[in-house]
Amino acid sequence: MNEIAATTWWMQMTAPPAGETMASLPANCRVLRAEKPTRAFYLYLYTSVGRPYQWYNRLMMQASELQKLLDNEHTEVWVLYDSGVPAGFVEYDLSEANETEIVYFGLSCEFTGRKLGKPFLHWCVQNAWQRPLKRLWLHTCNLDHPAAINLYRGAGFEVYDQDTIMQQTPDPEDDPYLLLPW
Repeated sequence: MNEIAATTWWMQMTAPPAGETMASLPANCRVLRAEKPTRAFYLYLYTSVGRPYQWYNRLMMQASELQKLLDNEHTEVWVLYDSGVPAGFVEYDLSEANETEIVYFGLSCEFTGRKLGKPFLHWCVQNAWQRPLKRLWLHTCNLDHPAAINLYRGAGFEVYDQDTIMQQTPDPEDDPYLLLPW
């Protein structure tokens, strides 16, 4: 199995962005909360966004464990729809008092390059700050979309920690995506 260097940046904001003009979503876009989404729908979102970036964690979870996480009151999944079609999603972890983690954020491959990333991230930031927070945070890495870290910086996140580890690349024969029914 091959290894690659994976640099992870932990980013946060400790107050809502002040005085910044937030990009608005296009009129044909809506964001709806998926309340207690089914595992199948969640994995559709997760894989349509994360496959190019080696998102595997949720695929490796046992079905009952993942559904339990999705049913948890501290997990929120919001879906971006473009003309009625799922275009991306954000997953928040609300389990810590006064802070929110953006666990996953992104657009499906078919919707990247359509100028939706920035307005959707701004929507996600504004939505998160509707709660009483002292900190909104996330992490990204060099395996994510190349524009991710700059997109997060542009929305007001600042790097507070980073590290680099050697990560195994999946064996194409053992790729968990091959087990999916689509």
